[in-house]
Amino acid sequence: MNNRIIFWGLLYFTLYSNCWANQTDSRVETRALYSFVNQKTGELVLKGNAEVIREGISLKADKILYMEQKKEAFATGNVRLSNPDFVLESGQIRVYLQGNETLKSLGEKDILIIAQKGPRLTEKASEGQVVNQVSAVEIKFFKGQEKIEAMENVRMVQMSTDGIQLKEEMVVTGGFLEYLHKQKKALVKKDVLLESKSLGGVGQRLIYYQKNDRFYLIDRAKVFEYDENGKAINQIAGNKILHLLKERRTILMGNVEGSLGYDG
Repeated sequence: MNNRIIFWGLLYFTLYSNCWANQTDSRVETRALYSFVNQKTGELVLKGNAEVIREGISLKADKILYMEQKKEAFATGNVRLSNPDFVLESGQIRVYLQGNETLKSLGEKDILIIAQKGPRLTEKASEGQVVNQVSAVEIKFFKGQEKIEAMENVRMVQMSTDGIQLKEEMVVTGGFLEYLHKQKKALVKKDVLLESKSLGGVGQRLIYYQKNDRFYLIDRAKVFEYDENGKAINQIAGNKILHLLKERRTILMGNVEGSLGYDG
């Protein structure tokens, strides 16, 4: 292996990659079994246990391609991107940096991360905290807005920490998810299904406020409880339903129908 090529490749990456945020002089760390620079295109390639670290964000993969002129990074194979708030795992991840044309067209001023091929995003948590895990066909993370979007076959799992294990508390599925990480607010659309040990629900839209322990189900909505045997009871249906989780109380809004001892 040509050590001179590796040296200049790493030097190029350190000097010119305004990677991850704000185009500052923050230190960039890179690791790989093999690296080289394409002199014609200016692209830096890292292969074999590749990793790039900057501004508290770590990107690991079998292969990482960084394109300075386009302001893009592309990682493939066992990809894992992590920051202090979450871990994103997938088969491939593309990162659009400040100055990239795609960001401009979206009106986004910070970083955009797009994960495909079995992406799964998991929030980090300490003991006693509740976290969410999102999987879908495609997951997008808008760093400036701290917003997550998930498309097709969306599955959001709410979990609580139990020692070193994560315990599943509630599962929501649908066709599209928008999740505001800082506000802990989720919007799920299209054929929404909610399931927990004691509660179920369906509708076309779900608005979930995790901090307030409440959710709205909207459009052909139904909420029903499960008994200790997992049998659905006490079904309530309406155009819009508000459920308060801690209080185990349901508020009905418009075109209300209800039945106790539901046998459906």
